[in-house]
Amino acid sequence: MNENNPTAYQPFLKEILSKIQLARYEMLKTVNKQTVTLYWEIGKSVSEKVEQEKWGKSVVEQLSKDLQTEHPGIRGFSARNIWRMKTFYDTYKNNEFLPPLVAEIGWVQNCLIIEKCKDDVQREYYLRKTKQMGWSKSDLIDKIKKNHFENQSLAQNNFELTVSPELKAQVAWEFVDDYNIELLNPDLPISEKGLENAIVTNVVNFLSEMGGSFAFVGRQFKIDFHEKEYFIDLLFFNLKLNCYVVFELKAREFAPQDVGQIKWYMELVNNNIKEQSHNPTIGIILCKNKDRIMVEYMLSNNQDPFGVATFNKYEELPENYAKYLPNEKEIIKRLGDFKEENF
Repeated sequence: MNENNPTAYQPFLKEILSKIQLARYEMLKTVNKQTVTLYWEIGKSVSEKVEQEKWGKSVVEQLSKDLQTEHPGIRGFSARNIWRMKTFYDTYKNNEFLPPLVAEIGWVQNCLIIEKCKDDVQREYYLRKTKQMGWSKSDLIDKIKKNHFENQSLAQNNFELTVSPELKAQVAWEFVDDYNIELLNPDLPISEKGLENAIVTNVVNFLSEMGGSFAFVGRQFKIDFHEKEYFIDLLFFNLKLNCYVVFELKAREFAPQDVGQIKWYMELVNNNIKEQSHNPTIGIILCKNKDRIMVEYMLSNNQDPFGVATFNKYEELPENYAKYLPNEKEIIKRLGDFKEENF
């Protein structure tokens, strides 16, 4: 270190701290993977003994005591947790695809997914999203309570027929049927401009609602074509899908003519700003409500990848859905936490 050049020290320190942080993160990932693998093996052994020798509650309780005596101070070997290990193994033992995924997330999240999900399709969704988004226990509970999987499953789009085979498995996880968009002034009537302003003002919150793979490109994004100017309501880029995503906002019910508009904007993006290495642009029409049968008909007759989703205000949701959402004070607090971000 040059004693006469202290300014060079701070970047050096920052670099070393970054390396330490990365190393600690990798060590924690390794420890977690080893822990989950250990619990799998214990669960397998207990499951086999229960099946073959009819072991029950008393044997598991004795096993718990002996393990804690042998390893005092180490948590995780309670009788209850050992039974969870057995359930963990029994749940996935006949599924060749999911066991590699379970080692990528924490034990608490694994237990929640087993407890709250009814089948392997639902479990796979939450396993993948927890890994992708880094969901904590509270995050995962919140997503399950809000029927995040069901919302994604209901999404209306034509991606199955219009995107490349290698993207089909990924694109299905990126879009949902209904976006929970809370405005700072929920008492005002919703307009397309007001909705756009609220999304841009609280773009971090909106990106989180969309799943975390989106980057914000711009609002009223201008594209010049043949001496005319066209303005896209909201333009995003999906890092995972490697493509632009056009959002058109409609403060009314979906109408057939909306399809022509979104397809035109997608074409403009594809021919004017899309790079050769990017995948084709995807379009999303975000509207107040929709006739699902009409949407399905419009989707079936188009070769461009787009979907139609809705948005809801908290007070407009049916009670059985609204009870899972934060109240107005919580919403305003969350939005306030984000609105000072600099983009």
